[in-house]
Amino acid sequence: MKNIKIINWILVAIVALYFFLSAYIDLAHTPQAVETVKKLGYSEYFLDILGIAKVLGIIALLAPKFNRLKEWAYAGFTFDAISAIWSNIASGYPSESIAAVIVIVLLMASYIVFRKLQNEIHAESANKS
Repeated sequence: MKNIKIINWILVAIVALYFFLSAYIDLAHTPQAVETVKKLGYSEYFLDILGIAKVLGIIALLAPKFNRLKEWAYAGFTFDAISAIWSNIASGYPSESIAAVIVIVLLMASYIVFRKLQNEIHAESANKS
């Protein structure tokens, strides 16, 4: 179980770092972020909504326990990445979806390891009872 915990924390750290950088870019309204949301047809205030949601998701992923919140964070991050892919394709910029595809793969790997760890913890606690 120790190896799974290590793999879990490595994947969570990568996902959290990616979304932290993304949240910072959104909340700082960097010129690139503003240009991107306008190019995709969204209003600039959408960056604030995304940035705050990402920060809340990061907190949920890193907080001990609160597994239901972690599930919601994974769902939200997945929705964000799928929306990024769809928005780029629909706006005529499919090549800009590559990063979001990579993020989805990382999210899936992280979620699978998270569930495996939770299953092992439940099995271990059931064996103790």
